[in-house]
Amino acid sequence: MRVTIRTVARQAGVSVATVSRVLNTPEQVGLDTKAKVQAVIRDLNFEPSAIARGLSAHHPDTLGLLVPGITDFFFNEIYQGIDLTAQHRGFRILLYTGQYDQERILKGFSFLHQHQVSGIIFMSKLVAQDYFPIIERVGVPVVLALTESTGERQLPAFKVDDLRATFDAVSYLVSRGHRCIGMISGPLDDLVAGKPRLDGYRRGLEHYGLPFSEDLVAYGEYRYDHGYTAMGKILAARPTTKVTAVLAADDEMAIGAMRRAFDEGLQVPQDISVMGYDNLPMANMAMPKLTTVAQPFADIGHAVVEHLVGLIEKPRQASTLGTVYLPHRIVERESVTTVNR
Repeated sequence: MRVTIRTVARQAGVSVATVSRVLNTPEQVGLDTKAKVQAVIRDLNFEPSAIARGLSAHHPDTLGLLVPGITDFFFNEIYQGIDLTAQHRGFRILLYTGQYDQERILKGFSFLHQHQVSGIIFMSKLVAQDYFPIIERVGVPVVLALTESTGERQLPAFKVDDLRATFDAVSYLVSRGHRCIGMISGPLDDLVAGKPRLDGYRRGLEHYGLPFSEDLVAYGEYRYDHGYTAMGKILAARPTTKVTAVLAADDEMAIGAMRRAFDEGLQVPQDISVMGYDNLPMANMAMPKLTTVAQPFADIGHAVVEHLVGLIEKPRQASTLGTVYLPHRIVERESVTTVNR
């Protein structure tokens, strides 16, 4: 029979946590209890694995990374910036994914706390007031990436100004002669990226005196298939709207939109221009190559880790930073053309 830490705990009549303390922090255990547990360990010839010791012990050189999910294409882009900077500063990363489930995401804070990380990076989910009680209990610095917090308390956060970025995307399309611009938006209940990007689009239209119509807007969940379907809605109204360009809230939906245009016998950009958002590697692989709004994912990852390490090294210095907007930029490729005004 395989001997585990639970076997030792059961034989010694103590908890697993007590056995863990005997193995990792014996100075915290009473002499009698420690002697009893050590005797059982010898009798059972128990040899704790390095992994078990590592997970039980406190690692001041570990940062927790809590993400809603890892299937989003941008995750790898920002993770590279986080991991490289963490290595440079002498830290390791412990990753926890919430699988896009709110309850599991909240449990992630407890999981990272149990593994005694020195600080936590939280990504891509709006931090509302219901998060703060558990963040208080965790008791380590928390810094946000690609999101921000709401309410009276503001956590330090690093992202782009999504509203400004889509406003600038509209400005770019206007500069290329487009006067009827559609949008494939994220969900309106997505307050991190969906609503702000749609608001930027609408403000851009208003600023340049361009028409807005519900026929010009369709919604999707940032996936290729959703972009494909949403583009179908916009193209169905094209005889009336005369739309010449479509801005998508992410690159994946933009590529889905280009495919839909192709399937309906249209050429991009000759018949209709398409613009994305994120500047993921796929944008440069598409046919035609996708013009897009670039988020500085690696720079955001770097900034988050640097700020978090600063809070760890000076724990009594509270952060009043709030949200820091890193600069976005327009990357011109092949999917947007100039039209006659």
